[in-house]
Amino acid sequence: MSLFSRPLRATCSVALLLPAFLAGCAGDKQPTKFAPLRYDYLSVMHLNAATLNIEDATLQNPVVGDIGNRAPTPPVQALRQMAQDRLVATGSSGTAQFVIDRASILHQAGGVLAGQMDVHLVLLNSGGTQAARAEAHVSQTLRPDLSKGDADSPANLYELTNDMMQRMNVEFEYQIRNTLKDWMTDAGGTPVGSAIQSQSLDAPGAKSSTASSAVPAAVVPAAATGATSAPALTTPAITTPEVTTPTITTPTVTVPNVTTPNVSVPDASSATTLPENAPVSETSGSSAAASEGSSSGSTTTGNAASAKISEPDPVFPAGEDDDASSSTTTKARSPAPGVLQLPKK
Repeated sequence: MSLFSRPLRATCSVALLLPAFLAGCAGDKQPTKFAPLRYDYLSVMHLNAATLNIEDATLQNPVVGDIGNRAPTPPVQALRQMAQDRLVATGSSGTAQFVIDRASILHQAGGVLAGQMDVHLVLLNSGGTQAARAEAHVSQTLRPDLSKGDADSPANLYELTNDMMQRMNVEFEYQIRNTLKDWMTDAGGTPVGSAIQSQSLDAPGAKSSTASSAVPAAVVPAAATGATSAPALTTPAITTPEVTTPTITTPTVTVPNVTTPNVSVPDASSATTLPENAPVSETSGSSAAASEGSSSGSTTTGNAASAKISEPDPVFPAGEDDDASSSTTTKARSPAPGVLQLPKK
């Protein structure tokens, strides 16, 4: 009698064949073609060096357990391609040396893939002395997609290599432009930033004492001249324009001389001659009547009294009004009756 029944044996057979069937289906979905990793579509970095050397230091320092060589494009080959596509030597002397320090992929516990890339660029002068150095490091882990096969399948290794190279291109360019900016040139070999233009600050229309633009001598890095120190930058001289202040002349004002005219004021004390028939005061009339019998004495006295009255008053030289004169001035009157005396014969 059989130990197992027929249905049970059929079930066990299906269970044993199922993993192999699934593995066969997964193998059918694995990609078989992979595009080569190229980087010539990215910006090119020109170095002030006559030659460019690429060195693989991983041969002298291998990493135990490295499976990167099983990838469709091994990490070492991808790094070499990056240096060939993006670095160009356009100087007249010196050497630029690109070194691959590490490019490995390890299969760690749990099916995780761990990648590591380390590179550095050294600029050497004509004597072989190091003048400048820049480094770039990238590390990344990947949990493989088992639908693409095993953890270390070509598809998973290619994906991890491609991801690391995208990060390496960004990091490497940043380090070059930040650390080795004084050793970079343009496509014609001229050091970047050597031609500095200076703008004249003279007043409009004025002739400057210096040229409007000055191009200092090109900065030659130590990698091309053999010096170990950083190149010196020449700062163009800036000429300050002279400002001319106009002279302001104050006009002279002539003040004319004013002559005060001399005014002649008549003397108030001068005597005024009155006519002989002018009226006389009452006092003088009485005196004249009393002495009328005398021959020439009475006439002289009457004239003297008339002259005295005719003199102007010092207080009121122009005379008083009618009201004041009536109260203060004695009016001339005729002699009282019986006063006149007939002259004696």
